[in-house]
Amino acid sequence: MPHKVPRYKRERFIKDKYATYKLSANQDKFSIGELPNGWEQYTHPEGQPYFYHAEKRIITECWIWDREMFKILDEFINQFEDFIRSRNMTKPDDADLLLEVNIEDKVYWCGYYYVSASTRSVFWLESFDISTHVSEVRGDVYPTHIKLYLEYQYWFHWDLFPNVTGPTTDDIYGLVVNTIVDARTDVLSSRTSTVNYSKEDLIEMNAIVDLARNNKSFASNWCLGRFMQLIIKDRFINYHGEYGARLDSLQSIYSDGSPSRTWLIEIFSPLLFFAPNVHLKDLNELWVDKITIKPRWMKFFVKMNGQWGEHIVHASILLNANVAFLSIPSNDPSNDSSILQSTRTAAQIASYLSIGASFASMLLALMLVRQHKAKEWDSLGNSLGVGQFHKYVEAHHHSKYGFEALAITYSLPYALLIYGMGTFLVAFLLMCFVRSTTTVRSIVGTATFLMCGLILLCIVMFGNGEWKRKLQKVWNWPIGKKERGRNSSASNQDGETETRRDNVGANPNVSGSESQDNAEVNQNGTESSNDAGSRGQEVVGQKIKRFCSWLVSARSWRTSETDFPV
Repeated sequence: MPHKVPRYKRERFIKDKYATYKLSANQDKFSIGELPNGWEQYTHPEGQPYFYHAEKRIITECWIWDREMFKILDEFINQFEDFIRSRNMTKPDDADLLLEVNIEDKVYWCGYYYVSASTRSVFWLESFDISTHVSEVRGDVYPTHIKLYLEYQYWFHWDLFPNVTGPTTDDIYGLVVNTIVDARTDVLSSRTSTVNYSKEDLIEMNAIVDLARNNKSFASNWCLGRFMQLIIKDRFINYHGEYGARLDSLQSIYSDGSPSRTWLIEIFSPLLFFAPNVHLKDLNELWVDKITIKPRWMKFFVKMNGQWGEHIVHASILLNANVAFLSIPSNDPSNDSSILQSTRTAAQIASYLSIGASFASMLLALMLVRQHKAKEWDSLGNSLGVGQFHKYVEAHHHSKYGFEALAITYSLPYALLIYGMGTFLVAFLLMCFVRSTTTVRSIVGTATFLMCGLILLCIVMFGNGEWKRKLQKVWNWPIGKKERGRNSSASNQDGETETRRDNVGANPNVSGSESQDNAEVNQNGTESSNDAGSRGQEVVGQKIKRFCSWLVSARSWRTSETDFPV
């Protein structure tokens, strides 16, 4: 396979010694020697030399300047020619043969493949099981899907040997440009595109291809193979043109359900204010079917770095507030040298806990920012490749717990900051309620009660589902309101919920007269405001009546030792 050519894994070393060379008089030739008849040397734009025999259409990276290596290669070439003649085989006229000579345990062996420009594919002279090469996909694989994989290998061969691919026609340039334009359209119009490149990357690709097309006589065509093999490989992984093609990065083509949650997230999520649930949802959506899309992971890391940076600022402010709080003489009598007090007040202890939590939040946030800044950019300021992102994600994904441990780790700076703020509030309230007047207690208590109510209101309105459900139960319990079933709401793609309209006409238990009345009411999609208002007033009246009856029962419960009313 072209992608298995060990170009970047060869161990070719140069002796580490002082370099010497003496130029001869009027020297104008700088060749190592004479190549064997029919062979020419080419150099890849990256610098790798390779050799091509135009008459036999053979490509190799063997260092044929070495006569011993050329003899070994020539023997393999003769074996190939004898094999084809003995079986009377035919191959396309434009087919090139790549030969790769390797040595294992002092034994030479030769790998090969043929590549055809007319079919944009690679092939072999005998049956070949490529199951190990298509391990990136699962399920049943059909010939059309394999053809897409072989086209990816063709473009990979072009990437490796661009100088010997033949003339680059306008049709080839048009194909590459159209492919990049389609990818740009998908990225621009969809926030969950399956294209693994950002809008900026695709714009640069398009500009480079246009520049090469406008300067065909001078420009290199290497860019065509490099860009196409990257895009075609993503198409192969996403089952492009196949049954069950992946059209959305959030779409799983192997299962129809989200990963199950284990005891780990169930235990730690309430302790961390359900923040791990948010991160776990984001991480699972970023790695659907274990496919890493670099632009989405980069945006995620940028977002998390911003959040952790804000936590560092808030934690430092909280740390300063605690230091100022402890410096108040009334809060720490031991500051007076004339008084020796070995114990600490409850307010001091709560402030100590707040200092520890805020310091831990700052430290963890700094560590996470440092770790993920390195994942976002390398030392040269260039964005890392998708391979580095995939290695990082795969290393932190557990076979049983998935991303649960990573989601908990990401939540620690936020949760510790909340604990620090909570313990500081406790310390402040203890200072206000202990050894203070009734007036101070009343004012501070009322203000604290109102602020807690506003905080709960914000949580109910804008909090995640876990907070909403739990607070909704507390809110509805006194008036006897039952929690609606799951069928009463529908979840849309963005996680927002909306109430479904009751379809009375579709209910078989509704009588014919009622259905007719409802049909008349809903014929225009509206109903009279008086009827709607009267029904709303009845509902409100029933709720008020239930609440009043609950207050009467609660009052009788306070004056007696009966059971708490339900």
